[in-house]
Amino acid sequence: MSELDFKMPDVGEGLNEAEIVEWLVEVGDSVTEDQAVVVVQTDKAVVDIPSPADGVVVGHGAPVGDIVLIGATLFRLEVVGTAPDPSDHARSTPADTPAGAAVVPQQLAPARPKASPATRKRALELGVLLAGVTGSGPGGRIMTADIEASASASASASAAMIAPANGPTAPVGAKVTVPSGHDRVEPLRGTRRQIARAMTESWRTVPHVTELREIDAVELVRAQRSLRAHLEPDGVRLTFLPLFIKATVAALKAHPSFNASLDFDNELITYRSRYNIGIAMSSDEGLVVPVIHDADLKSLVDLARELDALTVAARNRSLTLDQMSGGTFTISNYGSYGTWMGTPIIRPPEAAIAGFGRVRDAVVAIDGRAVVRTVLPLAVSADHRLNDGHHLGAFVSALAHFLSDPVLLISGSNS
Repeated sequence: MSELDFKMPDVGEGLNEAEIVEWLVEVGDSVTEDQAVVVVQTDKAVVDIPSPADGVVVGHGAPVGDIVLIGATLFRLEVVGTAPDPSDHARSTPADTPAGAAVVPQQLAPARPKASPATRKRALELGVLLAGVTGSGPGGRIMTADIEASASASASASAAMIAPANGPTAPVGAKVTVPSGHDRVEPLRGTRRQIARAMTESWRTVPHVTELREIDAVELVRAQRSLRAHLEPDGVRLTFLPLFIKATVAALKAHPSFNASLDFDNELITYRSRYNIGIAMSSDEGLVVPVIHDADLKSLVDLARELDALTVAARNRSLTLDQMSGGTFTISNYGSYGTWMGTPIIRPPEAAIAGFGRVRDAVVAIDGRAVVRTVLPLAVSADHRLNDGHHLGAFVSALAHFLSDPVLLISGSNS
């Protein structure tokens, strides 16, 4: 047998790091070639990393939640037979390592603490980190009693810190109440970490300008209901979203500077020839944005079916890197969650984003009279470096025009 240090591979899109989401194989377990060993998450997708050969996993490169750089040791494998050439599976050093520079081997992290799922759940409830608990069970396994004892010890220490060193300061006879409970501290990891990084980068680097508007949605609602009744017998579930996509693409074709990207460092503007529409979706892990590629070439039926498939993939955490990449403009349909209006944040390097609120009845003025009409709240945020206020107003007006008269969308949709 021989040992192989398996390096974190480049999983695409020029990303330079990934987060350990879950170890599927414990240290000491046997694996076969191409068996999934670990689940990692990049800024784009969740990926299973397989074993390059038959063997035994003798070390994890990092614990769950840690960040591993491309080219760093991901796991160590004791290979049955001859070890494969590491260059066949991953770069042995990070891509940006200078020629001739020394590469410091990464220390393998200790194995995951031994504990049952029930014990891990109890630790999460009490805010206890397993790594700091000494297990009293067989082989050092952490038991539920160990977790509760650790939590109790922490509570006693907290109470001692709260109590005044020179005795009570409250009036004699007054009842002193010591706060109970524990703050829960956890690392920023997973999809929430990716969201936090993306939102911070966008807000830090992109000067946003936003327009809010409510548009007449009477014809839009009528069209959606009619089309839904027509398509449902064929198993097509038509929501408002395919119509939003169609209207957005039409407006983007009329205003190319909103389907663009800015390379600020090199002072270059790219006007996109494709209309790849990202759709902000919620999942159990947080916000994800799968992309409908070439939305301008797809019918309402095509869009409805692809949206359903992407929703299922987002829920199952099975979105591929391709499904998460290449967006040129993003839609946030927060109205589906009951939200009236919002101010969406741009996803760099895109130039704009549209948010659609909840369709509702409202009192509006028509010909000087107060009447009840169905309205759709709309918000568009744009990169002020590429689009000024009058550009934004023109784009929103175009979008409102297509949504208010959906026959313009349906006529060419092949629905």
